[in-house]
Amino acid sequence: MWRWRILSIALLSENDIWRTLVEAIPKLLNWISSFRDSQDSKSPSIDFKCAEGLKKIKISEVIDIEEMAWAPKYGLKGMIDASVRVRTNTNSSKASEIIMPLEFKTGKGTSGQTAMEHSAQVMLYTLLMSERYMMNVEYGLLYYLQTDQTQGICVRRSDLIGLIMRRNELANDLFKASTNQQLPPMLQSPNMCRNCRHLSVCTIYHKAYGGNAEGSGLGDVFDSMVSHLTTVHTVFLQKWERLIDLEAKHLEVLKKESWCADNLRDNHHPVCLSSLVLDASDKPSQKKSCRVNRFVYRFLHRDLPLLDAEHANGDSLSSSSSLEHMFKNGDYVILSTEPGHLRVANGVIVDIGNSHVSVSFSKRLRLPGHSTGSMAEYLHQQSWRIDKDEVMASFAIMRYNLIQLFLQNENSLRLRKMIVDLEMPRFDSSCIFSQDPAISYVWSEKSLNDDQRRAILKILTAKDYALILGMPGTGKTSTMVHAVKALLMRGASILLTSYTNSAVDNLLIKLKAQGIDFIRIGRYEAVHEEVQETCLSLMDMESTREIKEKLDKINVVAVTCLGITSPLLTNKRFDVCIMDEAGQITLPVSLGPLMFASKFVLVGDHYQLPPLVQSPEAKENGMDVSLFCRLSEAHPQAIATLHSQYRMCAAIMELSNALIYGNRLRCGSIEVENAELKYSCSTSAPAWLLEVLNPNQPVIFINTDSLPAYETNDRKALNNPIEAYIIAEVTKTLVLRGIEGQDIGIITPYNSQANLIRGVVSEPVEIHTIDKYQGRDKDCILVSFVRSCENPRNNTSSLLGDWHRINVALTRAKKKLIMVGSCATLSKVPLLKLLIDKVEELSGMLAVSKKDDNYQLQLKRCSQFI
Repeated sequence: MWRWRILSIALLSENDIWRTLVEAIPKLLNWISSFRDSQDSKSPSIDFKCAEGLKKIKISEVIDIEEMAWAPKYGLKGMIDASVRVRTNTNSSKASEIIMPLEFKTGKGTSGQTAMEHSAQVMLYTLLMSERYMMNVEYGLLYYLQTDQTQGICVRRSDLIGLIMRRNELANDLFKASTNQQLPPMLQSPNMCRNCRHLSVCTIYHKAYGGNAEGSGLGDVFDSMVSHLTTVHTVFLQKWERLIDLEAKHLEVLKKESWCADNLRDNHHPVCLSSLVLDASDKPSQKKSCRVNRFVYRFLHRDLPLLDAEHANGDSLSSSSSLEHMFKNGDYVILSTEPGHLRVANGVIVDIGNSHVSVSFSKRLRLPGHSTGSMAEYLHQQSWRIDKDEVMASFAIMRYNLIQLFLQNENSLRLRKMIVDLEMPRFDSSCIFSQDPAISYVWSEKSLNDDQRRAILKILTAKDYALILGMPGTGKTSTMVHAVKALLMRGASILLTSYTNSAVDNLLIKLKAQGIDFIRIGRYEAVHEEVQETCLSLMDMESTREIKEKLDKINVVAVTCLGITSPLLTNKRFDVCIMDEAGQITLPVSLGPLMFASKFVLVGDHYQLPPLVQSPEAKENGMDVSLFCRLSEAHPQAIATLHSQYRMCAAIMELSNALIYGNRLRCGSIEVENAELKYSCSTSAPAWLLEVLNPNQPVIFINTDSLPAYETNDRKALNNPIEAYIIAEVTKTLVLRGIEGQDIGIITPYNSQANLIRGVVSEPVEIHTIDKYQGRDKDCILVSFVRSCENPRNNTSSLLGDWHRINVALTRAKKKLIMVGSCATLSKVPLLKLLIDKVEELSGMLAVSKKDDNYQLQLKRCSQFI
């Protein structure tokens, strides 16, 4: 029923849906009675148009409903309405049981072009089922609800060959479009094109790639559809289409590589988990909550012992293969068998730890070809594989968002002027002196500093958009909370969004603390437990009227940038859209939420990590330039900057001020400026460690050149065992001196080094890559730079050469920043040479040598975890 409600909001009224159901249900019941419940002798006869003539049909078993079938060999996948086991017989043959697809159609197209398309669909489903069930499936059924007719489909080899050839032609066209931006020609059929719902999109692409009215075959109709597009527009569309193609192609290659890998331990792909088994001690649980009906299964790594297991030498188990560092709650995943890669189901991760992962599915797991009675046994004997399944879907959303920008309507025109043409944004400063309660609130709120007030006033006076530059620790989340409160005083409706669920929920948690009502749209599995109760999908509502009333009553709605496609938001408009972490979101993804609002606010920091782009070519051509960065560079007057930071002490802040921010950051209070790490107890330690832990020295760089501490390169995975040991020794001593593990963070540019450090650090501290640490902070941060070699001239690193990433690394610590690396190697990177010079200026450089360190023994110990 939830699915019907979603559709009714998007397309039809509840009365229309109800009327359709009332008409359909008696027909469906009659069909079931005829094809499943009747005596064999009274089973209906269906003409499959084959040599055997009419066949009596009786459905003996419904094997699956909405079965996802995937055949990589043919490059095909599909969702089959019902997979059924059918008892058939003819006048000339004995009864037999066969498996076939059953497809339901709501229309009446039993003839003509539509009927041909439906027949072709069922034929392709027989091909998919043949692969899935490892048997020859030659027949299928089509049922037309409106005419109450059932049609048999007999698959002929010639038909399948024709369909596969057509599939290959389509694949070739797609390949040309993605590699050479060469689109297939338009049909040049005015009658067909005029009634096509894709006419606007088709003509825009035709125009963008050099087409004209003559080539379209539409004459004046074509000109009227694209007359609003300028050369600037078509160049912009071509550029971003190419960038999306490059990124999609790169990720597709990575995905193929991961599918060819044997298991998790033999590859370094963060998109898959392999060698998994079902937890024999855990029965699948069924979650029923209002409109949610899910089955949760718990998987363990076949070769990974429990976390409390220990090695024979007493060292704690390496967690380099731990599952929680590859996936997170809310990730879409595909469950497949190993070996063979038979796709079994799509699900969502609901719980993940170092040794287990729990996945929620819409129905019970089953393996094709196995009986229901022995299914549990087969499932527990099987080896499983889990892959991420949301990357490629995001590219479709990117393309959809991009083309919306060039449609011929008022909303698209408004955004096109601001984003493509870069027209100057407008502000109405006169309202600052009015009796507006929102303005009065901003001036009177004592918790706001001057920068935050100016930022909120910038938002309130914006007629088009405002940009808020929230440098590290400047309280941008608190600023957004107060901005929401001020906008609500005006009666504004607000759409809150960001790329990640965590960024959205962090803001909502603070809004909740202020007593502000909001609705969260999205998969409940991915939503933070503190705000799950606000998920619309979990609310107990009985009609579409209740849903609409709820959406109209509450003025704050929150959703991720990709979740904006929810049918619940169809035809919904907002006064303001506020996008957090906008500097990390690609431009096409940013466009989606902006289409729903009259004006927008982008909040971010383009001096920190840009959008994640994995294709080097796409990155080189500008895909990592966010909309926030584009508008900031075009119109600096639209920016309100938050300067006062409440995170870093003065010495740590001085690093990023000198290297990145040009002394624009300042400490928000004397307490922040003079903050230092406080130890609750004293322990003995080597001289070099005492110097590292000196509370009067907030910034320390441990130079390993005299050891030396060279990097190792294992299967393209960079590690530095000695740096890992140094990090472990410093961490252990910090904890012994009374610093809580939750106040310590360890970061490094490389996943492999993070995994190595997890293996040698026994204290309960957070260990992540730099990229995963943006938005987080700790009292004490330890950084392992990893790169160190005998010939530093030959050492190059795109990761360490990225100043955005270095900025994040330098701005996570509140009171103590401890860096470990080779000055000789790192100095070859210009920005890191400036960093080293600045640390020397602050008297924070410390050289360690072999006499300071149990070198060979610890190198051997660390090597166990590589």
